[in-house]
Amino acid sequence: MSEDLSSTSPEEKEDTSLSLPDIATPYDLRPDLTEIGIIEDERGVCMDSYENRSALRQAGLNWDPVYDQLGMPTGLIVARSRESLKERRLLSLSEKRVLLQEPDNNNSDFLTGLDLIVDDKACRITPPWVIGATRAYLAEQESGGPKSAKRAPASQPHRCRIIKQDGLRCLLWSSGRPKDDGLCRVHLRTNRRPGADVERARQKLLQSAPYAVDVLEELMESAQSEPVRLKASTEILDRAGVRGGVEIEVGLDVTVRNPHEIIRERLERLAAGAQHLIQLEMNKDGAYETPPEKTDEAASNEETY
Repeated sequence: MSEDLSSTSPEEKEDTSLSLPDIATPYDLRPDLTEIGIIEDERGVCMDSYENRSALRQAGLNWDPVYDQLGMPTGLIVARSRESLKERRLLSLSEKRVLLQEPDNNNSDFLTGLDLIVDDKACRITPPWVIGATRAYLAEQESGGPKSAKRAPASQPHRCRIIKQDGLRCLLWSSGRPKDDGLCRVHLRTNRRPGADVERARQKLLQSAPYAVDVLEELMESAQSEPVRLKASTEILDRAGVRGGVEIEVGLDVTVRNPHEIIRERLERLAAGAQHLIQLEMNKDGAYETPPEKTDEAASNEETY
């Protein structure tokens, strides 16, 4: 039975490189979460749950969401301390120079393939998914290519081709797939295209939503003011779709009037209008001038014409 599985698994095995988490923090800079009672997916990485976030918050640790190479959320978070954040910021181009094929050229390509695997210093500051994808690429090359014609060849990660405004080439890794066009997951979404700025703003809003929830959770747990804690709790329940009862009072006043009264009011308005017209035709002395009567001569003249 084991022989059948070993013979069929290479052909039916899916290309898991598409769903590998893109974790930029080096392995040695991640805290050990088992010390605070969190089950790790790997070193410094755990499931994104309320219990894990609460434990990280109590331990004074921060975290970042983990995305895959396509920029899709994986449901994982990578923990980081303030010291690790500082060390990660210090991991600049000067420290990544060991990755460059030409150390004197800041825009040189990164080491790839076997050159990257055998270099221990380069592997220490290389994301784990890059090492895994590179090993999968080398193993496939040694075996003569994909086992099945329906399976796409394994891709070899390399440095992102985008040159930033300061003239320095992007320091992130590209998956190496042809459809990614040599772009990392960041520039893959925000490359120069119509509506890129709007899309980038929308993505930033979506990415900031988990942090907004974290703030509400922190207020709900550690706020000194009870009204603030109550407000944070109700906001979380409201966003989750759990709402309390709402009383709605609908009142309608209906007045039934007698038709005789409506007719009388209309006749009074008509009489008032007629009296107003009479007042306009009165002379200054207050006498009403009747229109002059037509004589027989004037009437005959009108008939002749």
